Amino acid sequence: MSLEIVRNRFILVRHGAISAQWKGICYGCQDVPLCERWMAESEPLILQLASLRPATIFHSGLSRSSWLAGRVREIVYGQQACDVVEDVRLRERNFGQWEGMTWDDAYSSDPDNFHGLIDKPDTYRPPGGETTTELQMRVVHWYQQCSQDDSLMSKPVLAVTHSGPIAALAGHLLGLTPENWTPWMLGYGEIMTISGKPNFGNEGVITRGWQSDLHS
Repeated sequence: MSLEIVRNRFILVRHGAISAQWKGICYGCQDVPLCERWMAESEPLILQLASLRPATIFHSGLSRSSWLAGRVREIVYGQQACDVVEDVRLRERNFGQWEGMTWDDAYSSDPDNFHGLIDKPDTYRPPGGETTTELQMRVVHWYQQCSQDDSLMSKPVLAVTHSGPIAALAGHLLGLTPENWTPWMLGYGEIMTISGKPNFGNEGVITRGWQSDLHS
């Protein structure tokens, strides 16, 4: 693999499964715990990510992302220096007053406008929360800032984040409107890779899932 490809590669992974009591709840940027069983069975993913030997691991600051970042760093640090960096721009969407409610109750609180999350991304916000566009702008700003840092990009960049920011970044790079982000809403522990030098609408540089040459 050429240095040019390596230095322009991002690996974004969604955090692990959350505790069962939070299923069906709009938790957004609340700090909810990981499922203990998932944590116990996550070693293959941890080793896979550590094989990249990233120099920097970003996370959102919420424990469901910082736990995985820390476990990967423990392995990498035995071989090389590895920084773990908290960046709140990688947090899940802020759903404001909806957080802690069931999704059914969130919908019932504003049934006439709820789909504005998708249909009106620039203007509709949950009470006290953020718009879809605001979510996208902050994660895109993180990505662009990292891309311009030559010292950071000398090795693959790993980020443990959430499904919303991952889909929003993919949507930006692929030129997709929010209703077409669904294929990029990753499951727990799933990965999205950005390689090369992505341009707006250039689909070929973004991959859902692990690439076999990531550690080359």
